[in-house]
Amino acid sequence: MTYSLSQLIIYPIKSIHGIALQTSQVSETGLQGDRRYMLVTPDGDFITGREHPTLTLIKAKQLDDNSWVLSHPSTDTELTLNQANLSDDHKGVVIWEEHLQGQVAKSEVNAWFSSIVDKPVELVFFGDKSERFTSRKPDAPVAFADGYPFLLTTQASLDELNETCPEDIKMAQFRPNLVIEGNKAFEEDSWKRIKIGEVEFENVKPCERCIFITLNPETAERLKKGEPLKALGKFRTRKGQGIHFGINLVALNSGVINLNDKVEILEYQEFEPYRDRR
Repeated sequence: MTYSLSQLIIYPIKSIHGIALQTSQVSETGLQGDRRYMLVTPDGDFITGREHPTLTLIKAKQLDDNSWVLSHPSTDTELTLNQANLSDDHKGVVIWEEHLQGQVAKSEVNAWFSSIVDKPVELVFFGDKSERFTSRKPDAPVAFADGYPFLLTTQASLDELNETCPEDIKMAQFRPNLVIEGNKAFEEDSWKRIKIGEVEFENVKPCERCIFITLNPETAERLKKGEPLKALGKFRTRKGQGIHFGINLVALNSGVINLNDKVEILEYQEFEPYRDRR
């Protein structure tokens, strides 16, 4: 059986629409350009599409590895974002109760985002003074992703979910970085180490899902009856661990990966099976 990388995606700012790539440089902190920016309140608390769904409608057109043109349906004004938009100021920010420093964007950038969410916010960059690590791998760095630098999902697992779910669920709702095809549904549970292109990855833990996945990625409206959380809850739940879809990874080396790269399973693991109540 041949596995391959069918989608490669970054989210330059936490919670905005994803950008599909053909190739990417991989570092310990994630794909190049992935979630190095984040929006925070004036007090430094991070905000996401969970409480501000309109953020998911911000689209980014990539100019180069570190520059994007941003747009949102609520405004005709586009914003060019790169490191020239950053001030020299840093502030303490908080993401999931973790405290770190973020480099603050200039006032005109913050005004653009504030008008979209209809409240004062600031954009911060994960730069030289920023430091954060994953919980299960304390030596593994991560930028502004929720917990781990890479999220992997598979097309077969989405296909099985859609056989159960009354709503048509899109992969974009799960906001992955890496999408694999060619495997059996949820076979990724058994993968311990994999190789894509030049890079080896380690499976750290299954990804616990939240209300964010109920958002339609094109309209930012919530799907009926809390789907696909309701459907996943019938066959992808572990007591005390939540509802799972996808796996969180760390990179074991740096290198380049490309769309359609072959995926090699280097090591398998035993895992706690899920109870199927469908």
